[in-house]
Amino acid sequence: MQTTMSSLSEHRREILAAIGRVPVMIEGTLTARERKRSGHKVAVYHQVQRWRNGRNETRHIPAERVDAVRQGITGYQRVQSLISEMARLDEQAVLATGPEDSKKKPIRR
Repeated sequence: MQTTMSSLSEHRREILAAIGRVPVMIEGTLTARERKRSGHKVAVYHQVQRWRNGRNETRHIPAERVDAVRQGITGYQRVQSLISEMARLDEQAVLATGPEDSKKKPIRR
């Protein structure tokens, strides 16, 4: 079944709308680090890690912001997934408008 250009552009609009509905995006990975404290107590610290300017950047996250950061990271991953889907749609649309037979003809000697 051949997908029409209008349905591709409609799907693209839906993807863009879905991207617009993502409330917050935070790039990186949320990690929990445990540290032993005096008296055999264990404290849990949260960090966001990401690559910036060719280096690993680590940032401490206060306990009250962990859920918001986790939602932001989920939002970022969702947007990345949507962008990949839109790229596949655009590729499909561009390649569908090209010539049917794109194979090179053999060189005669």
